[in-house]
Amino acid sequence: MIEIVDYQDKYESAWTSYVDHSPKATVAHQIGWRRAMQDGLGHEPYYLIALDHDTIKGLLPLFLVTTWWRTKYFISLPWIDYGGLLADDETAARALLDRARQLTRAKKAAFLEFRSVIDDNLDMALRTDKATFLLPLEKDAETVWKRFDAKLRNQIRKAEKSELTTEFAGPDKLHSFYKVFAHNMRDLGTPVWGREFFKAVLENFPQNAWLALVKKDDLVIAGGLVLAFKDRLYVPSASAYRHFLSYCPNHALYWSVIKYACEKGYAFFDFGRSSYDASTFKFKKQWTQPPTPLTWQYYLNLINEVPSINPGNPRYKLFIKLWQQLPLFVANYLGPKVIKNFP
Repeated sequence: MIEIVDYQDKYESAWTSYVDHSPKATVAHQIGWRRAMQDGLGHEPYYLIALDHDTIKGLLPLFLVTTWWRTKYFISLPWIDYGGLLADDETAARALLDRARQLTRAKKAAFLEFRSVIDDNLDMALRTDKATFLLPLEKDAETVWKRFDAKLRNQIRKAEKSELTTEFAGPDKLHSFYKVFAHNMRDLGTPVWGREFFKAVLENFPQNAWLALVKKDDLVIAGGLVLAFKDRLYVPSASAYRHFLSYCPNHALYWSVIKYACEKGYAFFDFGRSSYDASTFKFKKQWTQPPTPLTWQYYLNLINEVPSINPGNPRYKLFIKLWQQLPLFVANYLGPKVIKNFP
């Protein structure tokens, strides 16, 4: 009989072992996110485990996000592109879902969101407007290079002719990455995630998270956060100074990470999520096709429609324009306080 229990520290090694051995596990199911998001964003974790006697049959990482205007929602997982149920069978999955629904009602949360890759046939509302791109890798990066079209290869060559270099670094270079990232987020009209959050990620994944920094001479002009999980590398956050885009720093960044992934024997490079109509979708599409659809699942408690909390929502256009006009120091101060209210 399946019993749903709350996560305790005594389950840490068992949780990690289950994730390591599950073919459906994603980067978001790692236990390190429990501490990283609690410390870096202040979200309250509700990690659930499905047990059959003492054997784990499933798990669900979950966070309660509470906004300053007191709206609540449960997300699996905030910020990152993945999450949702991980279970051996439908019985364990439905037991975890039932418990998550109970929590949603008990906490008077507006909705419950699973950032799933596929629809698990759990009769939940769906959102299918996002996708990621998975680039299959080879041991020899030259083989991957030959699959690119001429336009993409020329853009990568332009970065090389511009004498851009890429450095892989740890938490000691976080300030270099964050300076570029915060500047670009303000230019996009998007509140920036706090530096403390990225610090928490790097500290909680010391072997599997690092920074890629692209330099023009001694100046860092682009950077990305790189995560490793099983057979793939993943860049969930990346930015470049707009006034250096003519040098193709983003191409230098991604190609450097792809080459590194090939050298280290990874099977895939994950470009991360984009909405189908976004400019980032078009950029990522250059590197590999077709996109991998993401199917986010919802239990709607206090609302009637699937939420659309993202910059592409027309209702945020005025906010974006106003945010772009803020002085950088104001945007950097307010950004982390604002953005943690959104998943």
